[in-house]
Amino acid sequence: MPKKILLSLCLALSLHASSVLNPDTNSNLGEVSADELKSEGDKIFGKGNVILVSGEYYVSAQDLVYDKKSKIAEVEGEVRIYYGKDLMLSAKKVKLDFGKDSFSLSSVYFQSVKSGLWITASEARSENNVYYFKESVVSGCNIQSPIWHFDSSSGSLDQENDYLTLWNTRIYLGKMPILYVPYLSVSTAQKRKSGLLYPRLAYLNQDGLYYQQPIYIAPYDSWDMTLSPQIRTSRGIGISGEFRLATPSDNLFTFQTRYFYNTKKYMQTYSALNQHIYGFNLDFETKDGTGIFSSFENIHDGFYSSLNYMNDMEYLKLDDSDVKVSNRLSVSKLNYFLHSQEHFFGIYDKLFLDVTKTNNSNTFQLLPGVQYHKFFDSLFWKELMYSIDVQTNNVTRERGYAYVENTIELPIGVEFPLFNNYLSIGVSTDLKFSNINLYHTEEIQVYNPNDKSTTANFFTANYNASLSTDLARDYGSFMHSIQLMAKASGPYYRYNTPLFNDEVYEWYAKTYADIDTTTNEGKRQVYNLWNPSSIVDFDTNKHRLELQFSQYFYSPDGHTLFYYNASQKLNLQSKKYLFSESMVNEFGSSPIDGLDIKTSLYYSFLYNDIEEVSATIDLEKWHLDTSIGYYYKKLFASENASIDANFLNFSLSNDFGYFAIGGDVNFDFLAMQVKDWSVSISTDVQCFGITLKFAQEYGSILTDNPNRPIETYTNNYIKLEFRLAPLGETGVSYRFRK
Repeated sequence: MPKKILLSLCLALSLHASSVLNPDTNSNLGEVSADELKSEGDKIFGKGNVILVSGEYYVSAQDLVYDKKSKIAEVEGEVRIYYGKDLMLSAKKVKLDFGKDSFSLSSVYFQSVKSGLWITASEARSENNVYYFKESVVSGCNIQSPIWHFDSSSGSLDQENDYLTLWNTRIYLGKMPILYVPYLSVSTAQKRKSGLLYPRLAYLNQDGLYYQQPIYIAPYDSWDMTLSPQIRTSRGIGISGEFRLATPSDNLFTFQTRYFYNTKKYMQTYSALNQHIYGFNLDFETKDGTGIFSSFENIHDGFYSSLNYMNDMEYLKLDDSDVKVSNRLSVSKLNYFLHSQEHFFGIYDKLFLDVTKTNNSNTFQLLPGVQYHKFFDSLFWKELMYSIDVQTNNVTRERGYAYVENTIELPIGVEFPLFNNYLSIGVSTDLKFSNINLYHTEEIQVYNPNDKSTTANFFTANYNASLSTDLARDYGSFMHSIQLMAKASGPYYRYNTPLFNDEVYEWYAKTYADIDTTTNEGKRQVYNLWNPSSIVDFDTNKHRLELQFSQYFYSPDGHTLFYYNASQKLNLQSKKYLFSESMVNEFGSSPIDGLDIKTSLYYSFLYNDIEEVSATIDLEKWHLDTSIGYYYKKLFASENASIDANFLNFSLSNDFGYFAIGGDVNFDFLAMQVKDWSVSISTDVQCFGITLKFAQEYGSILTDNPNRPIETYTNNYIKLEFRLAPLGETGVSYRFRK
């Protein structure tokens, strides 16, 4: 740092030049050389090419006068201070007071080697490692013609804490002033510092002027927090907070919370559901080797939590209006696990929150689940393998029936090669027992109303037999691998109590189809309807034959020239529904670096129609980054079919050197309209960057209208971002909804 640079020169004096003197060893100056050196009384004079050296630091000037009694040195004539080859400071005149650890300068130029930031000022002084200057220019760009710079009447630079403070600042782009700031304080280093972060500023046609000012607090290395009050002039006010704590084991604990108050006028205008929007997020995870049993070599344990709650989906957009909510289901988890080489034990809690619902009281929650698992191990002889899995899950909810499920699974199998490893045969059995204990059954609807039992059992013994081969051959110019597998499976013994009879599954499917789920009464009937398939999937207990085929072609340098995977599951219990599941086809290619082509096609032989298609082409090469994707989904219900999704995504960006252009578009063929799109143009020139973005996206809001609880809107916005190296980035946006 500059103070330390200058003070490091305060060493025992050693003179060497065209003439050499032997001054008092208490002179406190340093190693000095000059064209002419002389000593008169308590003063040392140097003229012509004066050099002061200490380690990697040195000062060059034309004239030097040093008073050994007052310990003040005056250096004049193009004074420059270097660290190695880097120029750190230059001035016309420097006055160094070694007794007070301070100095003053005139017509000064200073540059920070760490950040690249430079300052010029008419005059400056230093006290306790802080520069104070007047009439300054600050920038991180080329000094000859800076793209951006700050003109200030006065300011200071704290070298120890890496803080730049400016008063009466005019911010320029080139020679054009764009903003006046009476007070500005920024960090010049990319490290944790308490203070104001860059604000978020936007104009939203529904919310008005949006301003959020993050306040960062970092008193200790182990924890920090951010408080972010905000105002939306046509909507209301709010505040967000984030607390982060690092434990001695370097595990990170994070807690976030947000609150926003909607004005009555906003509530009435847009029929918003909640006047008070609030929620929280709590995350904590222990790293491997930092658990309770970390001192044991063969035992590992850990803790994971991700708890989330919100009363409105708008909670997700309070801190960033650009956030697009794509997943309506929020899952909270609270887990603990303990395992060794052979055993695993876990405790799980899962809470499901549908952010589009006004009430989640009828949503199933896992509170808690307990699991013991014995990893695969040999039984009696090496090829015979087995494992054990035991679980108890309490699946509960506020409204509707709930249950406790106890399951035991015991797979036992053997696999061995044939014909010198050209074939592999496997035989196994899966034993599974499930016990269900129902509670909160006051309003439950079952297939047989006279059946009042609250306990149900299900036991299956399934067989699995497989024959597979995995072959590969190198042809020199390419390598070819092929995998084939045929697997037969199904139940050879099944026992169940009446709640899991076949007719109960059929009854549920028919009853559910007849219920109008858009009405409150229909919704009540659904969550009270006994659904056996949510516990035991009846389809998995059928005799099946699964056929798989895969082949890959590789180039000598390891690229995937082409691959094709196909699989088909056949229902052997029903001739009519032999092809009840669609055939899966996957193929693609990655012939060169940066190019990836993937396609999947699901074809239903039962309906003689395509069920699902997805295709993507990604290219990231040279300065081009582009992607095109297509997705199609059809739903089959008996003889009726409906298209559920049919859309195309396309994105393209290219860096031309001086500037970059990017954009993306999402076209919905069902609505025959463009849904989401964006276009951006940006440029980055060393110290400065700017991005201009135009975009449209679709969003949702909860309303107080029971007939339309979710309202869809179109969100259009223009966003302008500035990047000022090394100070950071900020931006403004204009957003309006339809």
